[in-house]
Parts: sequence; structure tokens; C-alpha cells
Amino acid sequence: MKSINIGLLSAMPEEIGSTIDNLQNVTLEEYGDLKIYHGKLIKKVPNYESVFITLAWSGWGKVSAARAITRILAGRYKIDLIIFTGVAGAANKNLNQWDIVIANEVIQHDMDARPIFEKFVLPPLKKSKLESDKILKNWMFNSLTKNINNGNLNKFGRIKKGLIATGDTFISQESIIKKLKDELPNLEAIEMEGGAVAQVAEQEGIPWIIVRVISDNADSNSEIDFDKFLKEYVLSSWKLLDCILYDIPKIQNN
Repeated sequence: MKSINIGLLSAMPEEIGSTIDNLQNVTLEEYGDLKIYHGKLIKKVPNYESVFITLAWSGWGKVSAARAITRILAGRYKIDLIIFTGVAGAANKNLNQWDIVIANEVIQHDMDARPIFEKFVLPPLKKSKLESDKILKNWMFNSLTKNINNGNLNKFGRIKKGLIATGDTFISQESIIKKLKDELPNLEAIEMEGGAVAQVAEQEGIPWIIVRVISDNADSNSEIDFDKFLKEYVLSSWKLLDCILYDIPKIQNN
């Protein structure tokens, strides 16, 4: 495959940083308050002659994320891979700010259709956890590990693969985290969009991968930590994406 078109999504512009500045021939489509940009990556990469990026920041929450990714997938460009990136709160207390979590699986922690379905089960898919492609998550883990070891991502910390939970709540109470951890012991991080994007991608048959950077510990200091971290993260978010995009592997369904 000579080219690839990546759907790149985040909740906030800070999480994509200067990505648009690293594209050429950028076009813009507007749907109400949603802006979708499309352009060709200026930097050359090993596995493709051209990398095209269709990107947007959706706004917070599952509905906003689902709306944005649906618009991207229904647009004029055929999407080969979806990457969702951004920040998240730590559910695993061993994680620190700037640590990276790549989703092995995602779950919507506020999905509860009992008694018809068990808690967390997504009725259309008949399962609670959505698993990202093994090749893609291993590629991203190895790529980011290499770049951290080479000093290309010196601001960032450790990298983990694990379970990420999505829900329409900004969690800042340790009691809520404890309850979630009791139900989902292997939970690593919590956020508000990834599970919705994964569900849409899964139902549309598009490969997806989610990568999150820890911004706070989902406790009483979350609001302060989050705001402060976001101001710093906007300066480094493109560095993370630059490393990811450079190492994009050949996608099997191409």
C-alpha cells in the first residue's frame, strides 16, 4: 500500500498540539461546531510513500467522541486506522504523570443494561471489553519504548499496556476509583471518550488503537493537576504523535 489515511482524534486541541502545522495541503470541513482537518504528513516515513491524516478534537464525553469519529468515517476519505490520543486519570496508583498507557482493552464503566445484560456489556456487541488489535498495540508499545530509550521522548515516563475505562464522569473522588478497582482489578486508567470511539470503530470494522498519557491520579487534586498538566502537555503532544506516525506499520486490511 503506497499510502495510508489515519483518523486521528482527541477530546481537546491540546492533546493534538501542533499536528496541523506538520501537515501540508490542509483542508477543513465544518459540521456545526465540529471542525475536521485533512492533510498530508510532511515528514517521510519508512512504510508508506504518503501518510494522510484526518483529524478532529471532539470535545469531552462519549457522545461528542462518537459524533466526531462517525463524521470522520462517513467523510470523503476512506480511513484505514483510527488513533485516539490524549490524557487520562490514573486508576493504578503506581502510575505517575507522563506515564503512557496503551489500551489492551477498553470498557465503558457507566454501561449498565441489567437485568437484560450483565453490567458493562455493550448490547450491540454482546461483550463488555473491546480489545485492540494485537499487532497494533505491540507495535505502538515497541515504537514508544524505542523512542523513550533513544531520548526522543524524554518528558515521558513508563509505558504500560492495560485496561482503560471510559465514562461520562470526570472522576476526582478516590471512593469512586476504589469501587471501579473492586469491579475491575486490572484497571489502569480512566477517561471519557476512548470506549465510545472503540465501539464505533468495532462496529464499522476499522482497526483502532488508543494511547493515553497520565495527567492526574483521579483524586481530590485532579482538577488542579489536570489543568496544570494540560498547559505543559500541549508542548509535548506532537512529539508523541510524531514518533507514532513515523513508525506506522503496514495495516493488514490494506
